[in-house]
Amino acid sequence: MKSKYSFIDLFTGAGGLYRGFKNSGMEHLLSVEIWKPAINTLKSNYLDIELYEGDIRDLDKEKLMKYLKGKECDVLVGGPPCQGFSTIGKRLEKDPRNELVFEFIRIVDTIKPKFFIMENVKGLLSANKGIMKNLIIQEFAKIGYKNTISKVLCAADYNVPQMRQRVFFFGVKNDISLSTELTFPEINETKVTVGEAIMDLMGKENKIPNHVPMKHNETVTKRIKCIPEGGGIPKEGLPKEVAYGSRSDYANNKLKNFSHVYKRLNRSKQATTMVPGHNAFPLHPVANRSLTVREAARIQTFPDDVIFSGNRQEQCIQVGNAVPVKLAEALAKNVIKYLEAIDDGNNSR
Repeated sequence: MKSKYSFIDLFTGAGGLYRGFKNSGMEHLLSVEIWKPAINTLKSNYLDIELYEGDIRDLDKEKLMKYLKGKECDVLVGGPPCQGFSTIGKRLEKDPRNELVFEFIRIVDTIKPKFFIMENVKGLLSANKGIMKNLIIQEFAKIGYKNTISKVLCAADYNVPQMRQRVFFFGVKNDISLSTELTFPEINETKVTVGEAIMDLMGKENKIPNHVPMKHNETVTKRIKCIPEGGGIPKEGLPKEVAYGSRSDYANNKLKNFSHVYKRLNRSKQATTMVPGHNAFPLHPVANRSLTVREAARIQTFPDDVIFSGNRQEQCIQVGNAVPVKLAEALAKNVIKYLEAIDDGNNSR
């Protein structure tokens, strides 16, 4: 049954939040995306999607109102690009890559949804000794969302076979009175394993969309064979013939154990985080290759009916950047619970 509640999602990417909120039954009003490969993915999978294709900084109030056509938005969601908050590299408050977080806040201020949910990397919490987190909370308070909470959620707690940790901000508009405290979804104690998520795909390589194995060269394949299930490069190191980079420009580079590329998943556990970009997914639990895009998408809980556009690297970026669909669905059902309580309270008066 279709929900009477509505949502907008910003920085849509391949649509992890979009699909999760749609699965909850909520009415979709608008998505915003600038990157062409992700736009192609969205338009090919969701033929009726209302999509603003462009820079969010150019999306002013007049344009937004035209898209909304007088409809009220209950929930605004999105995960602004987060390179500036990464735990890798510089974490400077004035990093221009952080500007998009404040664009999210600007759109919240323009639309005034009842609730918002914003996702970002865990490193945001510690950036500049917590200054960025506090600044974001303060900015939401300034625009009428004093009741804003934040928490690091692990995707594995929400039916996702992956130990992915991201911070979420969840806020409600000042003029809305809640009968209960604002909280995040309850944890599901039953965990989904990598084996349950992907092992049925073995033997279907090249037969279903996005399930195309990488063609590793002979040296890389021999190296992968040395890595045990659930492990990485052995402590004693690799055999000399496979211990160095196989490309001519890496011939003198000895492989380090910290490389997530040479970590093999365990069928009976959850995966490490699907890292976006550069074909850098971890190794299959038993096959001597890295995960295919389809296997990584399964671990991100995208259903097989979602087909990713672009070349392999573009597909990897889309899958790795997404909020897992099942986590998004849990967030949507949680906010619907509050929206229903608000309606029940209004009806009882």
